Amino acid sequence: MKCVLRRASCRDLTCEGERPYSAWLSVCCAQSAAEYQATIPFLHPNELAFYEGLQFERRITSYLAGRYAAKRAVAASVQEERLDRIWIDRGILHQPLIVHPAALNLQVSISHCDELGAALVFPEALPMGLDVEQIRPARQAVLAAQMTERERERIGAQPGSEALLMTLYWSAKEALSKVLKTGLAVPFEFLEITGLEQQGTAWVAAYSHFPQFRVAGWVVGERVFAIAYPKDCRLNLEAVQDLLCKVEEVI
Repeated sequence: MKCVLRRASCRDLTCEGERPYSAWLSVCCAQSAAEYQATIPFLHPNELAFYEGLQFERRITSYLAGRYAAKRAVAASVQEERLDRIWIDRGILHQPLIVHPAALNLQVSISHCDELGAALVFPEALPMGLDVEQIRPARQAVLAAQMTERERERIGAQPGSEALLMTLYWSAKEALSKVLKTGLAVPFEFLEITGLEQQGTAWVAAYSHFPQFRVAGWVVGERVFAIAYPKDCRLNLEAVQDLLCKVEEVI
């Protein structure tokens, strides 16, 4: 299995007037679902008990991919050598929770897409959300139905593939929903995207109803990565892009 992890991927996150905060982005990918079986020894005993109750291959793959990516990011942040000592638990809203003596103020956002898992670990003082989506033109009509009228107008006016742009919008909404811990259970217009534009290799946008947050998105092969973060934070877009370029080489 190939796993890409860079501790410094999002290290230079600076809030105005505050000390710098560090975050850790981990992405792992396998050529097949079976390859993730090699990560089972890294499961915490409580995770192993949960894993043994899973029945469907797709759910098994997403669980192992997400847990492994999260553990790698947590291990880098707390300098833990044994991944099985890190427990990625679930909260009442099914949000992932880090259980480790040295991770008391750390949170994690997890996403997975087919055989790819990704996780972002960050201090609770710097709320963030991560999402990964596959670009599927066949889903274009479904995604369009979830966009607001203003979003559809903006997408139609922007150059580029509509399927790609709609996936960027959708992924940006997912990322914010993870920050808010609501999932996509809220009306989609509450998560409306505005001002999507390219900054170097990243797409950056704001949220109409949550002006305190921004989102950055990257296109990696046929996938979209989106990170939602506080607008007063200077996200190191180049560091994230550097990691995702390495991911693109192995997927």
